[in-house]
Amino acid sequence: MELLSLVSVINLNYKIAFHGGKIYSELIRRGLEIELNDCLIAATGLSVGITEIVTRNIGHFERIDGICATTPEDLGFG
Repeated sequence: MELLSLVSVINLNYKIAFHGGKIYSELIRRGLEIELNDCLIAATGLSVGITEIVTRNIGHFERIDGICATTPEDLGFG
């Protein structure tokens, strides 16, 4: 519960899902396919102006235009 008090929950909606699908199809077209859920995460962040993502899956998020990915370790965590 403490963690939930520190974060905002963003519900997936049609606009975000559509954008995630566009990201996914563009990556497939370029031969850089990643999981759809990563595309939806990126689209969700971008929908509210978040361009930086903390993840251990740097390789996937670096393929998405407009997203800068870093690891928790690079930020001194983990």
